This record gives sequence, C-alpha cells and structure tokens, in this order.
Amino acid sequence: MWAQRREVALARCVAAVHCVPSAVALTHEAAALVHGLWLWDGEPDVRVAVPATPGRTVRPLEPIVFRPDRLPCESTSGRSCSIRKRRSSLGEQETTVVNGLPVSTLMRTAVDCAFDLPARESICVLDAAMRALCRPDRFRPEVGAARWRRARAELLAAVEAQGPRRGAARARAVAAIASPYAESPGESVLRRFVLTLGLPAPVLQRPVTPSGPGGRMSEFFIDLAWPDLRLAVEFDGRAKYERNNDLWEEKRRQDLVTALGWRFERVTWEDLRDEAALAGRLMTHFPDHVVRSASRVRGLWE
Repeated sequence: MWAQRREVALARCVAAVHCVPSAVALTHEAAALVHGLWLWDGEPDVRVAVPATPGRTVRPLEPIVFRPDRLPCESTSGRSCSIRKRRSSLGEQETTVVNGLPVSTLMRTAVDCAFDLPARESICVLDAAMRALCRPDRFRPEVGAARWRRARAELLAAVEAQGPRRGAARARAVAAIASPYAESPGESVLRRFVLTLGLPAPVLQRPVTPSGPGGRMSEFFIDLAWPDLRLAVEFDGRAKYERNNDLWEEKRRQDLVTALGWRFERVTWEDLRDEAALAGRLMTHFPDHVVRSASRVRGLWE
C-alpha cells in the first residue's frame, strides 16, 4: 500500500497546483515528494506558497482508504489531509519545475522541512536531499566527498540565512547531522535517534571485507558502525527481504562479519516506535563512561 499512498499524495500535489491558480510553488513535504525524496509521512499535507497572505489558509481534502487488494477509495474512515496555503518567502533562485509542477528547490525544501517539521521527520528529507545533490558512491566515497563539503556548507549557510525564524534551534541541529550516506529513511531516523541520545556519532556505510567460502573476499557495508567497539547497527526495512533468498543472504553476511569480531544490533520500524526500549538496547553496547556522559540533544529531540 506504500505505492498507493505515494501515488495519491502525488495526485494531491497536482490537484493543489490546479486548485490554487496563484501558486508560486509547492513546498515542504509536497516539494520533497515531487523531487522524489524520502518522507516520514506517506500522506502529508500539501503546502503551497502563494504571492500574498491568503484569506483561507486551509482546504481539507477527502480522506482516502487504502486496501491491499483493491483500488484506494474515498471514505470518512481514512486519514484527512489538507492543502495549506502560506505567503511565499521564496527567493527568485529558490523555485524550480519538476515534472511540470512548480516546487521549491532541493536545498530550500530541506531548509523549510528542517525548520517546520519534527526532527525525526525532517531528517529523512534532509538526508535524501543531500543524497540527490551529492550522488555519493559507497564503493568510491571520494567521488562525492567534494560535492558533500560544498552542499553541507550551503545547507548550514541557508539555515543561518533564515535568521530568527521559529524552529531555528531544531533546524541547526538537524542540518548539522544531515548526511548523503544514509541509504533509506529508516537509516536516517535511526541515526537521528542514536545522536539524540548523545551517543558517539557512527560511521555510515562502513566497508567490511571478510573472507567467504574458499577464501573468496566479499565486501559488505554496515549501516551504522562504531569500528572501535566492533559494533554494527543495521536497520531492517521490509523491502530488504523482498526476494526469497534475501533473508538467507543477510544471515550469511552477518555470519561472515561476526566472525571478524563484530556485534550486531538490528532495528525495525516497530522498534523505533518504542524509543525507551530501543534506547536501553543500544546503551548496553557502549562502555559505562560513554553511557554516563550521554545526554539528550535538545534540538534533535523536538
């Protein structure tokens, strides 16, 4: 049903542009969706920037029910979304057109989400935007390194350029941890949670090269790694095991890496919903002095 939700959300974006003739651009989650970025929420409100302060700022949309074996349909039991209009603060260079729809640029979309969304939602957008801008290659990390340095500097400067805008502390905190090296929204949310706890920053996509059957070398990449602790934390999304042999291949991979002395902790979306339990699990892998000194990072917790 994820694909259904995305298609309906995109249709709402198209409808919003047609329903608001004065639209300057789609912004926030709507712009992220059109750009193809990750989102925490599969059915976000559609935010539209307009030239002047609108008389009516919110227009409710019909709720949709998603069914695995049939087409989506309108229903009062579905989740309600709205078109939300706001006076534009976009500069001339901060809008673009993607697939015929006017949207805020990748960088401005990331900045708006950093200010106006909770950190666990905005980090998905920021990571995906940085990934789109930098196009990293985990097999050749040096390829995107220069692009990432430039993009990071631009992101941090763009956040500061917003001045005393509401949500500034949160935006600075999220922008500071954004990375193009996360490879899924789950990895982004998990990393944000780890850093929120005040734990040491992990290495992303850390290569490990164990020897397989017959002495053949295999290169694997760990989602979140603490090499000095030989600790690997992996996010397990449903898409990771779509093919029949995926689970077996993942077990083989873990066995090979474990043989080198690494410890594994696996985290799912369900685990992320119980943050207290997950924090307890993660803390057990770190030395006592690290746990004692760890304190929650205010901007990331909001």
